[in-house]
This record gives sequence, C-alpha cells and structure tokens, in this order.
Amino acid sequence: MHRLRRDDSGFSLMEVMVGSAIMSVVMAIATAGLVTMYRTADRTESAALAQTALMASFSKLDTEVRYAYHIGTPYQTGDGNSLYAVDYVIPDPDNVQQCVQLTLPKAGGTLKRTIWPQRSAMSAGATVSAVAEHLESTDGTNPFRVQPSGSDGTNFDRMTLAVTSTVGVATNGATRAYQLKFTALNTVSETIACDK
Repeated sequence: MHRLRRDDSGFSLMEVMVGSAIMSVVMAIATAGLVTMYRTADRTESAALAQTALMASFSKLDTEVRYAYHIGTPYQTGDGNSLYAVDYVIPDPDNVQQCVQLTLPKAGGTLKRTIWPQRSAMSAGATVSAVAEHLESTDGTNPFRVQPSGSDGTNFDRMTLAVTSTVGVATNGATRAYQLKFTALNTVSETIACDK
C-alpha cells in the first residue's frame, strides 16, 4: 500500500534558500539601523561632553574675572600680531596682584591663559594653561571687548568674549556661537596695568 505524503512533512531546498535570503536582508537592515543608532548616540554624547567641558571652562573664567581689579584694553600680540589678547589683574591667595593674559589665535584654536606676578615682566615666572579648544572669533575681529568702568554708568570693568566653538566629533561637530559677558566686581581705578 502506498501512503500519501503530508503537506507539512518538510521543506524543499528552494523554500529554505528563499527563507534564508529574506532573513539575511532583514538582518542586514536591522544591523545597519543598530550601527547608525549607536553612531548617532556616540556623536551626541561626544558633543554633550564637549559642551559641558566648555561651559565649565567659561564658568571658571567667569569666577576669575569677577574678582579682577582691572581689565585692560584688548590688543594683538604674537609673531605678526597673530594672537588676539586681553589682560586683567587678579589677587592670588596671599592677595598679591597677578596679571592674567587671555590669547586666542586669529586663525582659531586654543584659548590660552598666561599668569605671572604683576610687578614683573611676563617672561619671568609665567604659567600657561589652556582654557578651551576649537574656538574662533565670531566675526573675524578681536573677540575680546572691554567696557571700562564709568563708560556705561557702572563702576565695574566689563569684558565680552564673542567666539564660536566646534564641539563634538571633529568631522561631524556642531558649531555654536557664544557671547559671554564677564563683570569685574572688584574694579579699582588705581590698579597698575600689566607689563607684557
């Protein structure tokens, strides 16, 4: 006697191959989606961390300028006037006056802070540190602007820093513009300017 074959007794080779091909396409799409999702998350996290570090640097700068006795007029310095600069005078923990110079390359780059004793030339005992990286002037002019005390009806020197920053992954970073205003609440009119 001959038995009839049931419909669900197995799969043909063609059915297995078609099923495998469909599953491969679905897995390729899902994998590409997951990889894109992780790359986007990495870029976002990188930008957020860079933004947080930049804001922490500006906050520290705000605290320092707040206790400044004097903010000087912005100027250009370096080889061929390649740096925008401004200086201000702050007290150290022993209440000895220190000069601080902020510089930013005209072509953009790292905002640097140089500090030295006010009564000496900059080259004697100057300490240089980076404040923030990947900055450039917002409009191609000196990013430091100063309103001396008395010019706007207040008794305080005020400094504005106008820069753009590229944060995040170098090739996929986001550019943000900043116009930061700092007020020197300890402004005194007889403060000696810094020797450069």
